[in-house]
Amino acid sequence: MPATKPVSDSHAVDQLGTTAMVDEGMQIVKAQLASASELPQKIWETQLAMASEILAFMGRRMQAQAEYCARLGRCKEIAQAVDAQQDFATGVGGAYAEEAERLSTLARKNMDAWTGASAQYVAGWAGVQKAAA
Repeated sequence: MPATKPVSDSHAVDQLGTTAMVDEGMQIVKAQLASASELPQKIWETQLAMASEILAFMGRRMQAQAEYCARLGRCKEIAQAVDAQQDFATGVGGAYAEEAERLSTLARKNMDAWTGASAQYVAGWAGVQKAAA
């Protein structure tokens, strides 16, 4: 009767090592996906906040334009129309300067939020990389 060879468990050790590597890789991917979802959310929040502000500004400007037209319609003399035009022009300059400041402030706040989210993403990813090493 032929002698049987002893069963080597080296293959089992290789499978355990491979399984551990796959598990570790899955943990890395899960951590990256979890932290990566924050950045797109911040981008959407920023875009919607900016769009909201711009649309609100447009609404205010349209209201001012309507009031200007109504005022012009009530003018009886050229001097009144010139005054209305000068007042409107002065208001436009101030309104656009205020809006530029609002949008600048909003952009700075959102850039800080993006930076914070990006830093969390990088820190989370780096932490997982260190744990994997």
